[in-house]
Amino acid sequence: TSPLLMLVLVGAPQAAGQGLMRGSRPGALFRCPITPEEYDCERVDIDGEVRLDRESKDNQWLGVTVKSQGIGGKVVTCAHLYELRQRVNQASETRDPIGRCYVLSEDLTERDDLDGGEWKFCEGRPQGHEQFGFCQQGLSVSFTPDNNFILFGAPGTYNWKGNIISTTLDNTLLDLGFYDDGPYEVADQKQLNAQLIPVPYHSYLGFSVDSAMGIVSLGELTFVAGAPRANHTGAVVLLRKDNVYRLVPQHIFWGEELASSFGYSVATTDLNKDGWTDLIVGAPNFFDRKAEIGGAVYVYLNPFGHWDDQARPIRLNGTYDSMFGMTVSNIGDVDQDGYGDIAVGAPFDGDGKVFIYRGSDAGIETKPAQVLDGRDFDVKRFGYSISGGLDIDSNQYPDVAVGSLNDSVVLFRSRPVIHVGRKISIDPQNIDLGQHNCKVFPVCVLICLCSLLHSPLALVVHFEADTERRKLGLPHRVNFLGRSSLEPEYTQTEEVELHRQNHPVCTSAVFQLHEGLRDKLRPISLAITHTIKPVPPRRHSGAKKLEKLAPILSVTPSNTLHSEVNFLREGCGSDKICQSNLKLSYQFGTRPVNSDLFTPLPKDEDGVQVFSLSDQRVVVLEITVTNMPSDPLYPEEDGDDAHAAQLLITLPNTLSIIQQNLANQNGSQVECDLGNPLKRNAKLKFSINLSTSNITIETTELTADLLLSTISEQSDLDPVTAFAKVVIELPLSVSGLARPHQLFFSGTVRGESAMTSLEDIGSPVDFEFVVSNRGQAVQTLGSAFLNIMWPYELSNGKWLLYPASLKFEGHPDTQCTPTGALNPLKLQSSSPAHHVVSEGKLMQLQRKDSTYLIFFSGQAVLKINARLWNSSFIEVKHHVILNVKLQLLQLHLVPVMIYPEPGLADQYWIPWWIILIAILAGILLLTLLVCLLWKCGFFKRSERRRHYDTEYYRAHLGVQPSEAEKQASEL
Repeated sequence: TSPLLMLVLVGAPQAAGQGLMRGSRPGALFRCPITPEEYDCERVDIDGEVRLDRESKDNQWLGVTVKSQGIGGKVVTCAHLYELRQRVNQASETRDPIGRCYVLSEDLTERDDLDGGEWKFCEGRPQGHEQFGFCQQGLSVSFTPDNNFILFGAPGTYNWKGNIISTTLDNTLLDLGFYDDGPYEVADQKQLNAQLIPVPYHSYLGFSVDSAMGIVSLGELTFVAGAPRANHTGAVVLLRKDNVYRLVPQHIFWGEELASSFGYSVATTDLNKDGWTDLIVGAPNFFDRKAEIGGAVYVYLNPFGHWDDQARPIRLNGTYDSMFGMTVSNIGDVDQDGYGDIAVGAPFDGDGKVFIYRGSDAGIETKPAQVLDGRDFDVKRFGYSISGGLDIDSNQYPDVAVGSLNDSVVLFRSRPVIHVGRKISIDPQNIDLGQHNCKVFPVCVLICLCSLLHSPLALVVHFEADTERRKLGLPHRVNFLGRSSLEPEYTQTEEVELHRQNHPVCTSAVFQLHEGLRDKLRPISLAITHTIKPVPPRRHSGAKKLEKLAPILSVTPSNTLHSEVNFLREGCGSDKICQSNLKLSYQFGTRPVNSDLFTPLPKDEDGVQVFSLSDQRVVVLEITVTNMPSDPLYPEEDGDDAHAAQLLITLPNTLSIIQQNLANQNGSQVECDLGNPLKRNAKLKFSINLSTSNITIETTELTADLLLSTISEQSDLDPVTAFAKVVIELPLSVSGLARPHQLFFSGTVRGESAMTSLEDIGSPVDFEFVVSNRGQAVQTLGSAFLNIMWPYELSNGKWLLYPASLKFEGHPDTQCTPTGALNPLKLQSSSPAHHVVSEGKLMQLQRKDSTYLIFFSGQAVLKINARLWNSSFIEVKHHVILNVKLQLLQLHLVPVMIYPEPGLADQYWIPWWIILIAILAGILLLTLLVCLLWKCGFFKRSERRRHYDTEYYRAHLGVQPSEAEKQASEL
């Protein structure tokens, strides 16, 4: 006879098709021999043909379930999404995912009438989702313990009420007189009555199935079916054969939590060795937020077949979001103690885990005896499926295969278990740094481990120090003196040979402390692990075989001993507990170069410091740290030495550290060592210079996060934010000049359309404006603006000073707005122009009408080339002063005087007809005036009296009478 061949059968529901089904994903079944090779699995050829006119095998999920009867028995695998097609390529085409299963003989071939893929119970039955159109037969499958029946779950039948179907696998039953061999269904195989199914619609009965003897009666076979959506909590139904065609419910277990998927997986085994089969039910979606439970498994210990609604199961809980209980499996008695054991999968617990629980007299040990972690094997979603209970290496221990969603299956072979007795001693128990106990090194510690075995064996002892500290990411503090050159400083490995039973053997290791030790408060943790010395594998010729497994140490108690070495604590009071009282204060200020004089920043009315940024490039942060008792009357309460005291300073992007003598400087963070320890009643003051070069115009405050830390006990070390307001003062200045500062106009008047070049416009004038920043640059886009008020045109729309071109020197990235006012006649290529103003009129061209200086520092020079519009001034004919105004935090005028050239007035004469009309108008006006005077009698003479004539005559002769004569004549 040929030797017995052990295989692991693996379903791959998403495997790509071959041959006629290339390009699709029908799934596949693989056979994997039990060898050390990892990639020697072969595909089983069981489904190589497809008739597209009546079926679809793409995404049918062949291999979704795989079961075996064991040595010499049948194998079944299913494709629950196998589709029947009708009226293909027509508008009324239908596809019904009825499901399909394949039964194979032990050599994975079709050898008898039972073999093949015609296990399609829903074919030929009424279709549609209310009947068998979504049957999905084979989502679960199981063989009965007596190997006479095969059980199929069909959760999609009857509008997803679900159904299970049991049919015989043994043709010899007919020979024995057993004619009632089914098939059996919950809805009755003949009646097809959905009302016989004891769960509501959408319950998914048959999502999981199992069977066992001794659940309700010791001599009766009971079928177990899960319905994870029944009543929205889930249910598990116990069924028995009633007649030739029907499975009758015996008892129903209901889930305790909404949407927990109770019944997602089921398993049966005798956990407490009482002869009755117990029930295990998975509820992977069970959730308890407060307890952080994500998945549960319910263990129902059999009450000697008397099931009732008062049954109180044992609940095993999984971790948050782990899907604990997605699969449960009877894995046999893995430790050969007489009690059945189970495995529970939690594929979403990290990379996936499988928990091994041992049976006991109490029913089950709620603490897992072993946890298999997919991370140890680089396998994701480890524990998605589990199969066990079969000893494949003939060492009397059943083995376990664990599947995953990572295209990997891990086979675990059971190993013999050995128990070790151990005892550890440490000298000294407490480290006194002031006492040197080594000849070469100041302080050493001796560790001694004694081991006791009940059988000869070689052990490897691994010493490791500062384990807890290194878990926190902190550096270790010790150096083992006897370590090999390949080992880290904090480890040492020794070998122990146990030659005689019950005779202890001891080994030791010595470590020294590092110099300049900072952490002298927290103890040095030790972990001493013993393992069995591995035996080199033997070389085999020919076919590869599995090596005989070496024994393994018991996991209870742990093979790792933990201990610690403490320091003698000085400066920590009588209770030897260091309770520090670190306090922090700060202030911003300034300090002159080469001076130690610190001047605090001024404060506003709210008591907040204010930093005025002008030409100041450095601000100083002064920090004071104290460690004094909070209550001087009770100094023993706190204020003890602060061990490994540090200050962590975190700065924003606007500030940067410019000191070079600070340790652990890292970008925007700096760590300041304050002392180890910072003694009681200590006061420490220091300062940090901060650069303000990154302050922008939007900066309104200076902040720095300060955080004290110590390994001494102090709970009130909260972060402190140093804060100061920011006021920005830029020392900007502006100046300007015009070349030439006097302009002349002459010539004839020409219209705008007659201009063909800039020379036709008039005299040129160049303006130069200089903006200077004596302080530091403000790193903000458009942080400084130059506004120019330009004499653009007269109030009547006539051109005045025509801007021709603009140029910036020193700042090529500077931009100007608006652009439409510069050389609008396009007489020459131009650059953007600015504000414009004319005599008697101010014109705003656009909303943005300024020049902004990007990252402005030093000085910027703006040059504008312009032309005097000659014709406008000839028409005006009087002196004009043009003022170009610039506004940059102040007003600055650049005047230009404009005069007409000499002789310009002689070039113009008055027409003769104007002169003639003026003369005639003058004569007419004179005539009218004379007539008016004559009419009024202005030219008529009046008569005079004689003595007046005489007197006039005499007066005319020039003889003037004397006063006496005048008086005599009057008399």
